[in-house]
Amino acid sequence: MNIPAPILKLLHDEPAPVQESAAQHVRNCIQLLLLAEARVSEVLMGGDAALLDLLRRAEVRAFHALFELGQEAS
Repeated sequence: MNIPAPILKLLHDEPAPVQESAAQHVRNCIQLLLLAEARVSEVLMGGDAALLDLLRRAEVRAFHALFELGQEAS
């Protein structure tokens, strides 16, 4: 399967990395976790319950971190 270009952009493809805030890093992490969860369900017939559980737990932690970062900024 080919990953569409807008989804995957390698850091070395850019002359200089774009500066991102901690919140932007966490948002990108959440997007990658959601993509990974969708891919696991697509590739593994019936999914992998343990792997999906781990991905969902990581998503919850990332959302919590994003919320905490928002509270610190306020």
